[in-house]
Amino acid sequence: MIPFDPTGRIVVGTDLSHRADQAVTWAADRAAARAEPLTVVLVLSELPIPKKSHVFAAMRTGDYLADLRRRADDRITGVRERVLLRHPHLDVQALVVDGMASQVLAEASATAALVVVGARGHSAPATVKALGGTSDAVTAHAVGPVAVVTDLGQPTPEGPVVVGVDESDEALAAVRMAVDEAARTTRSLVALHAFEDVGAVFTSGLGLWSVDVGEAMGYFHTMVTDLIAPYVSEHPEVAVEVRVVPGRASNALAEASSDASLLVVGSRGRGGFLGLLLGSTSKGVLREAECPVIVVREGSHR
Repeated sequence: MIPFDPTGRIVVGTDLSHRADQAVTWAADRAAARAEPLTVVLVLSELPIPKKSHVFAAMRTGDYLADLRRRADDRITGVRERVLLRHPHLDVQALVVDGMASQVLAEASATAALVVVGARGHSAPATVKALGGTSDAVTAHAVGPVAVVTDLGQPTPEGPVVVGVDESDEALAAVRMAVDEAARTTRSLVALHAFEDVGAVFTSGLGLWSVDVGEAMGYFHTMVTDLIAPYVSEHPEVAVEVRVVPGRASNALAEASSDASLLVVGSRGRGGFLGLLLGSTSKGVLREAECPVIVVREGSHR
């Protein structure tokens, strides 16, 4: 049981690094724009290991844990003050809690409006395109939507909201959120579907038949248009582009992220295994995307 109530709040985790500061800033901007309260959480390990520079001081004074808590409280208070300088009227709380960061944030996702994490931890090399242990675990185990904020790319704030579309329930949940995001931020929407194995056969009522690339693109364009129609009809003011491309979905979505303001994907696409909470496409996108990514799950309370 986590020691705070995340219900209806945007919850962002921090390890007090510069990379985490970018996630906090993104979460604060979103909270202010949507008039939603913000909670910034620093999770202290139950068995913290002192940094090399602190080892001798810890041995000498004997109160390392108490000193660590005092310094953590001071620094998280500083984070809150910086957020309020940017958004003076924002309802923001900053907390230090004990436990495992991934577990705390994943549990918070059950009732939070959104959980936000940085793409990598403070120790990850700047050139490594990989999720940190915490963000990887949170996106794998959260039950609600999770935003992953990367520091590798150059996001385009005025760019479209891009959503990956297939026939899975998770993808349709992502479409619902993406349309809402586009409407709220007055952005356009790009509904993207990627397909592989063009030479493969399709099953129809008449048996098996093969198609060329052009036929496949037409088929999938119609499929995507029909899938998103119930959601976009609720927001006719949103400009929508249906984009169908050959290739791997993760590669196509990552490429589309280069000029996007936000990328929204389902946690598992068509063909995902039951019990596998984060599919291979989602994992690939999270490692390569150049803009913030929101991972949405089927049956989310939002």
